[in-house]
Amino acid sequence: MVLPVSFSLTLPAFLHEVVAGYLCDSKLNVTAFCFRCFITFAEILRIDTLARPKRLPAEYRDDRRSVYWVEREPLRCGPDGHTVVAATPRVIELSRHKTVVGAWRPHRPTPIWPVASGAMSAQPSSRITQLSQHRNPHNSYLFDRDPMWDVTDEAAQARASERLEQLATPKTREERFSNFDPFWGYTYPVSENAQRSRCTERLESLAQHKGYHKEFKDERPIQWEVSQEAIEAIASLRLQQLARPRSRTMIKDDYDPYKVSPSAKKTRATPRLEELCLPIPRKVRQKKALGT
Repeated sequence: MVLPVSFSLTLPAFLHEVVAGYLCDSKLNVTAFCFRCFITFAEILRIDTLARPKRLPAEYRDDRRSVYWVEREPLRCGPDGHTVVAATPRVIELSRHKTVVGAWRPHRPTPIWPVASGAMSAQPSSRITQLSQHRNPHNSYLFDRDPMWDVTDEAAQARASERLEQLATPKTREERFSNFDPFWGYTYPVSENAQRSRCTERLESLAQHKGYHKEFKDERPIQWEVSQEAIEAIASLRLQQLARPRSRTMIKDDYDPYKVSPSAKKTRATPRLEELCLPIPRKVRQKKALGT
C-alpha cells in the first residue's frame, strides 16, 4: 500500500495524521495527501513503534528529590511544633546505658579511711616482714661526700713540691678585659735572641711580594678619552660593508638547514678521520655467541 503526501502538511503533521488515522479507524484517506515522494504502510508502522516511549524496567527506582528524604514520607511536626519520632524496640534497647556488674565496687571517696580492729591486731608473717625491709646498698657503694669535711693532720702538715707550687700559680694576664687583644689577655713576649737575630738574603727575597707580569695591564676605566687618531679615522670599504644591516632580499625563505649539499655527499674521509671515528679499544666488548 502506497500513500501520497499532501503539499499543505509538513512531515511531522503528516505522520501524526497518518498514525492517528491508523490507530482510530484503520481506514486512511489516501486522496487527502499529495507529495512528490511516497511512504509505505510498513514505514508507518515502524514510525509508530519508534514514537512510543521507552518502557522502564521493573527494578527501576526514581532518584530521590533530596538527600535528606527517606524511603517513606518525611516526618511532620506534632501539635506542639516538635517532630515526634517513634523509636523501634531495638533502638530503645541500644539507647540504654551499660549496666554495672554486681561485683564492681566504686573508688574510695578519700585516701583516708578507718582501719578495722582485726587489721590493727593482726600479726605480719615472716615473708611480709622480709618484704617490708628496705633494700641495702652495694658493699662498694660510696655516698655523696659532704662539701665540708675535716682535714687530716698529715694533709695539714704536708709540704707541696716545686711542681705543685708551679701548677698552683695562676696565669698572669696583663690586659684581661682588653678589647684589642683577641686571645683574652695572653701575651707572647719575643725572646732576646729573636730580637737580635738578622734574616738572611734568602728570607728577604722570600719576604718580597710577587710582582706582576711585564705585560699585565690594570682594569680599564669605564670612561676614557678617545684619541685624536680614532676621531679622525675613516672606515674602510670592508668595515662599511659589514656595518650595513642585512637586507630582507638576501633572506631565503626556502632555506633548509638539514639539506646536505651534493659536494658533501661525494667527499671521502681521510685516513685520519677514519682513525678518529674508531671506538676506544678498551671500551670495545665482543658479542657473546649463544649456543645452539
